[in-house]
Amino acid sequence: MLEVVVGAVAGLLVVIGVVVMVGPALPRSLGFAQRRPRTPAQRRQKRPAPAELHPTTVRALSVTARLMGMLKEHGMDRHAAALRLAGRRLQVDEPNGIHAMRQVLRHLRGVRMEDDSDQRIFQGLISQLQKALDERAEQLELLPN
Repeated sequence: MLEVVVGAVAGLLVVIGVVVMVGPALPRSLGFAQRRPRTPAQRRQKRPAPAELHPTTVRALSVTARLMGMLKEHGMDRHAAALRLAGRRLQVDEPNGIHAMRQVLRHLRGVRMEDDSDQRIFQGLISQLQKALDERAEQLELLPN
């Protein structure tokens, strides 16, 4: 009888040891834990914080945002989407983002606005963006292509 009690206690200790080693993953693996739906605010907190951007890059991104707003205002959503993607790439990987932004700028040079004052503002924003990209490319010692 004593051997049965000692065996049961030893078995119980082994099971408890395994549970302690598995830890918090055990309830999820057994299906006991309920997943709570995450709110958008919680999803945003999980993203890694972007590294500090260079002031020239920040200036280029702010001009990009103004250009995107102007393009959307005139119904040129495809151009605005291309600018947005190039801007995201610029935030994540500056050298490749600069190349992508330059490629988008080549296409934007052919865009014409109906209003002359809008066209002048648009061309001014494009030249500001080109200047900021050129400065940052020079700082990063990128070769022009």
